Amino acid sequence: MASAEAPRGRTRLDYDERRGQILAVARRLFSERPYGAVSTTELAEAAGVTRGLLHHYFGTKRALYLEAVRNLVGNPIRDVVAALGEPATRGAGGRTWEEGVDTWMRLIERNWEAWLVAISAGETGHDAAMDEILNETRELTATQVIEALGVTESRSPEVRPLVRAFGSFAEEVTREWLQRKRLSRAQARVLLVGALPLMVEHLLPEVSKPASARPARRSPGAA
Repeated sequence: MASAEAPRGRTRLDYDERRGQILAVARRLFSERPYGAVSTTELAEAAGVTRGLLHHYFGTKRALYLEAVRNLVGNPIRDVVAALGEPATRGAGGRTWEEGVDTWMRLIERNWEAWLVAISAGETGHDAAMDEILNETRELTATQVIEALGVTESRSPEVRPLVRAFGSFAEEVTREWLQRKRLSRAQARVLLVGALPLMVEHLLPEVSKPASARPARRSPGAA
């Protein structure tokens, strides 16, 4: 079909290469400007394809946007998990965890605009598809971090909500550092290096205790 062909004079790529080229352009443009400020025509021209070819690969502008956000969130996470490797947090608080944090901070620093767009994409709470993408990505991240920690979920099921909570904490620290400028890079690093080992080593055992084993808390104002 004519609309699914590349314009004359443009390089013919295979399916995966062309799709990746379009997606890379979408990630860049949606990182620079809001969704409504980027047109389908601009996306096609920047990718060097026709609008028909763009629709052939992704269907709609919204479908392309959702896939771009999925990549924006997922790529830094995959890179960091790969950098951490299997022994990343075996000695939580040790050198390997610090190296993982440093790798993550360098990746985010180089791509901070794209990162902030990605983690903010579902904040209005009115976009079910976006919420699903972000939740899937954060669940995958939690799974990979738990595997790196070497914690068995069947024995400590509380580790998943704890790691998810750390993920939200880490995202907010990056906002304070890169967007609001209320934390320096060094201060952000102190928080990111220290928080998860503290939570895993000192808080997880307490959270995992049966309710009967925890000391009773007195209500405010009790004599």
